[in-house]
Amino acid sequence: MSTIIPLPVLITVSLVGGGIIAWVRSRRDSGWAEVVPAPPGSVLVLDEPEEDIGPLREFAERAQADPVLRQAWVDEAVALLRGHWYAAGLWRLLASHLRPGSPGFWPGMDLRAESQDLVDADLRGCEVRDAVFRGTRFLGSTRFDDVAFTGSVTFERSRFEYHAFFRGTRFRTGADFAGATFAGNTSFAGVTAGGVTGFDGARFSARTDFTGAEFAADVSFLGAGFAGPTTFRDARFAAGARFPDARFGSHVGFAGARRGSSGSPGRGPARTSGSSATGPKGWTWRSRGRRSYGPRCARARTGRSRAGRPTRSRRPRSGSSPPASPPLPCRRPGPRTPRPPGPRPVPAGRSAAGGAG
Repeated sequence: MSTIIPLPVLITVSLVGGGIIAWVRSRRDSGWAEVVPAPPGSVLVLDEPEEDIGPLREFAERAQADPVLRQAWVDEAVALLRGHWYAAGLWRLLASHLRPGSPGFWPGMDLRAESQDLVDADLRGCEVRDAVFRGTRFLGSTRFDDVAFTGSVTFERSRFEYHAFFRGTRFRTGADFAGATFAGNTSFAGVTAGGVTGFDGARFSARTDFTGAEFAADVSFLGAGFAGPTTFRDARFAAGARFPDARFGSHVGFAGARRGSSGSPGRGPARTSGSSATGPKGWTWRSRGRRSYGPRCARARTGRSRAGRPTRSRRPRSGSSPPASPPLPCRRPGPRTPRPPGPRPVPAGRSAAGGAG
């Protein structure tokens, strides 16, 4: 026995289905693109219509003819990068005017992107004069490979939420990375710095690579933290290399690193917490507040300094056990007095055989 569907129901279903099909076709024809998987540290975004950067292209043509407008164009392009979750087209357009050798290269341009959110920043092979990225948050992968910074550069308190690459980057007057945070793998391999460079208080959460880095002036890692494996292999420190209170949570290697024009090794000290360290002879290390480059002597536990002045004594922790072995003596080694020939004197009350008298 067949079921007869009423005519009003069939009409309603047809109208609803036709409306859905018409809506899907209108969305497809309006220029929308599919949502694609984004890398960690980025977001899911929609494709950017070409007409959004059309006015910027027209502005670039006028700036190409009038050099006075070029810095204003760069500032406008950087401002448009704020809030654009898919800005690959903008980065390509900006890089075309900052990359030496390209037909539209504009030398002497400055980048000012303070306290902005930049997604998938890509300036590989570009040349920039002054750059200000203070407090900037970099989402997605950041690529500054082979960039030549000819002026002052600051990444102070910036945050790199994913991988950051500065391979072969040239900082002519140095750079400031104080307080910067690197959440992903970070590479400064082959970087060169001609001025003072600072990573004071910086945090590196994953693998960090300074292989072959060359610092012509002082470089400081005061209080920096390295959570993942870190290498300074074959790095060159022409002036001072300072690592006071730097902490390494994993293996750190300084094989082949040299300091000064004479090739002498650099100096620390640094702290290693549950990690291992390999470096050139002359570096000093501390592990959990204890110096590991020499034995601890009795003077360090008797409350007297080397100059004989009293020092502050530390109270033992509750439940702590005494040291397994006594401290080492601190007396200076000297010539031993030879024992006179003959039998040793026997203490009073004991016989020569060792028994009681």
